Amino acid sequence: MAAAKTLDLHKALADDTRYRLYRYIGLAGRPVSVREMTRRLSLHPNTLRPHLRRLEEAGLVAREVRRSAAVGRPQTLYTIKPAEAESPGGYRLLAEMLCGLVRNKRQLDEARELARQWGAYFVGQDRPKPAGRPPAGINLAVLQEAMAKAGFDPRFRRIQSPKSAIEVTLRDCPFRDLADEYRDLVCTLHLGLIEGMLAGLRPTLAIKEFEPFAERTICRVRAG
Repeated sequence: MAAAKTLDLHKALADDTRYRLYRYIGLAGRPVSVREMTRRLSLHPNTLRPHLRRLEEAGLVAREVRRSAAVGRPQTLYTIKPAEAESPGGYRLLAEMLCGLVRNKRQLDEARELARQWGAYFVGQDRPKPAGRPPAGINLAVLQEAMAKAGFDPRFRRIQSPKSAIEVTLRDCPFRDLADEYRDLVCTLHLGLIEGMLAGLRPTLAIKEFEPFAERTICRVRAG
């Protein structure tokens, strides 16, 4: 039963639109209306509703109907449904076991290269079709979407000098739960993912400065 439920969750989030909705509701940290998601994500309400229904069926979001004192239709709001407690045999245990296999520099380098490949994969999913014309300049929307899919919460700032340089503040890390015990490996995977994403852009970017834990829960990257 647990395996079937896990598979259903993955299927529900496999669709890009559903993932964007789930991510937006989660980052909002409060009940979100269909109207707000329509405006902020540039999607029609008729497009959103079946995806929200699928997320609700999978147990990922909760829906409530809130009536206001003013005259008008009730407002439907969505929030992230709290996850059930994981068993000791869940993904955390698997992650800790696999982390223990990386013990030396060669293995760290291999992990970094694998992370680069995954980073390029995340960016490649959002590239224009071969017959399409790629956007001029650095497409930060593609990079932001790729980082969000990987589990980061990026904030971008353009830097005037050198030209086309950017600073990215990463306010969330997909490996944060393991960072205290496996700091070198976590930061290596983190770095590799970002390198792969930047290399997958057209034109490409390269990391100029990587500052892990610039603040307690924040990492910063400068690229150009």
